[in-house]
Amino acid sequence: MVIHITIPYHILIQRQDEIISKGVHPEIYLSSTDLDRCQDADVRRLGDALQKAGLSYTFHAPYMDLAPGGLDTKIRRVTQERFEHVLHLAALIRPAVVVFHPEYEYCRHGEVFDLWFNGSLEMWTPLVKKAEKAGVTLALENIFDEGPEVLKKLLEKINSPRCGFCFDTGHWLIFSKIGWKEWIEVLGERLVEVHLHDNKGEEDQHLPPGDGKFDFTGFFHYLRAQRLTPLYTLEVHQEEDLPRSFETVKGYLVAS
Repeated sequence: MVIHITIPYHILIQRQDEIISKGVHPEIYLSSTDLDRCQDADVRRLGDALQKAGLSYTFHAPYMDLAPGGLDTKIRRVTQERFEHVLHLAALIRPAVVVFHPEYEYCRHGEVFDLWFNGSLEMWTPLVKKAEKAGVTLALENIFDEGPEVLKKLLEKINSPRCGFCFDTGHWLIFSKIGWKEWIEVLGERLVEVHLHDNKGEEDQHLPPGDGKFDFTGFFHYLRAQRLTPLYTLEVHQEEDLPRSFETVKGYLVAS
């Protein structure tokens, strides 16, 4: 079982030989700053090096300050420009999955849901068409979502085999008002990736799995029972915690 590890693009470029020599399968996080600075040729070289080493890789799009369903059309236009740049890079080296944040917040968008939803569709529809053309799969991730209904409605409306769901364990702990099993029951057929990290239920701490409150044992058992085989990505933010986190996740997968 391949386990990916989130690595910012600029760090991966700086330490490319070291990281590849360790056999790391990266989820490459492209911040807005990375998009401003990266060159197509460097991305191609990175993709060639990862492929030559036999390593799988995914992308994670930027999200800070972006609003894919924003009611302000100028803000949404900037967001679309960023996301189209990510898909341009994805078309160059074809990552297994490209993860995006839909950024729906009930406290902000609940009263204007239809406006947010329609704006969001205007954003995703052309992006998914570009992904289909490039042969790349997109995954929409739960962030502030209290339940799976909004993502379900969005994915049903997009209606593409190239657009699925990324379940984030840490975000679920903080924001969801229903159990993770209900999330998987609703969106399991569309599950393409899982982000693995933990917290104490109050802050998005990105702790090693097992150091917080998430029931990883039950979670992995349930996915196995449902015969679901998503990609797994460790989103632990402290580099020194990665070796232990990796071994912990391997243990969960073997035990399940």
